[in-house]
Amino acid sequence: MEYKEAREYIKSLVPRGIVPGLTAVSRLLSMLGDPQDKLRIIHIAGTNGKGSVGAFISSILRSASNTVCRFATPAVGEYLEAFTINGATISEELYSSAAERVKAAITQLEKESIFPTSFEAECAIAFLAFSELAPDFALIECGMGGLLDATNVIKKPALSVITSISKDHTGFLGNTITDIAKNKAGIIKNDIPVISAQQTKDAEAVIRQTADEHNSPLYIADEPRDIRYNNDSTEFIYDNKLYNIKLLGTYQPHNAALAIAAAKNLGIGDKYIKQGLANAVWQYRFERIGRYILDGAHNEDAARELAASLEKYTVPDKTVFICGCFRDKNYDKIAELTAPYTSAVYCITAPAERGLECDILRDTFKLHGVKAFSSGTMVEAIKAANGECCENIIIFGSLSILYEARKLIEGT
Repeated sequence: MEYKEAREYIKSLVPRGIVPGLTAVSRLLSMLGDPQDKLRIIHIAGTNGKGSVGAFISSILRSASNTVCRFATPAVGEYLEAFTINGATISEELYSSAAERVKAAITQLEKESIFPTSFEAECAIAFLAFSELAPDFALIECGMGGLLDATNVIKKPALSVITSISKDHTGFLGNTITDIAKNKAGIIKNDIPVISAQQTKDAEAVIRQTADEHNSPLYIADEPRDIRYNNDSTEFIYDNKLYNIKLLGTYQPHNAALAIAAAKNLGIGDKYIKQGLANAVWQYRFERIGRYILDGAHNEDAARELAASLEKYTVPDKTVFICGCFRDKNYDKIAELTAPYTSAVYCITAPAERGLECDILRDTFKLHGVKAFSSGTMVEAIKAANGECCENIIIFGSLSILYEARKLIEGT
């Protein structure tokens, strides 16, 4: 199977939608020899911060001379960026070979009226491809939730990591923090250490109870302190040691603290932790490119973090927004939280079936007291934003708008 054919096959499964549960993916992987059982896996769940925490942990492990594969969806840019080894995408040939085997197995399952989804197929491809690469570690991020997420076929990870938990995907995960935390904590396995970020009282209670039920040692990362924000880096103290990261944003020291706690549990020395944190890169999270800042703040909690970062790094009268959201997100709250930090907003329709119409987003920002306009395309939005007298242009919302923005900004 050629790469193009493999990609078209996965796309053909998209209409099957999201089907929480492990029955189909477990059968699929069993037919493929359970490749996930051959990997030393760090399993990551949470609402926000999974990507950044994964980037920090991967960089730390690689600094200590480990080979690291990573599965993190959705890819913002090129599709294969969801499947990487040591920060580089796996080859099209390896992906296609794994996809061909997955397709053959799914064809057999369909005869039994079992229909794996596109995400379940991608998980299988990742496990198959990574098992052939035989890395020292595989970092696997949950797609959504944890308990019934397709990645939760992992029976015995090396470590379970839970990032910040907040409200998102409520249609699937529940309407309360307690319900959502129960779902995220579903990745906790018997006797396997759990590393958690600082959580709300309700979320922490759920994680503690679940860890106790599974006899799993629980470690909650301490808060970083003495944080100093610069335009190109951030310094902070953790466990009485000074660390430096290049990733900007007020939330990144907290993500880094979780990665430090995870690395220490794995026995990684502080020399490699410091080196790995300093070298870590992760696009689209308060990422500065000249006067532009790209941020994937697409839900209420992420918008709150973006607002905190804007307060540290920008001046409202000299800042303009370009924003596009999904209609199933709390876009009113996103607008409310971020509106005080801009002089104008150019709204676009996110290029996806769930994309919120730009006129609705425009009117929402106006309700929160900010000058707002509709833009037909990202090209038009960038042109209009550059016509304002501003120092910073913040592009945020759905991850689906950021890749196009980056290409336009960089002229590629």
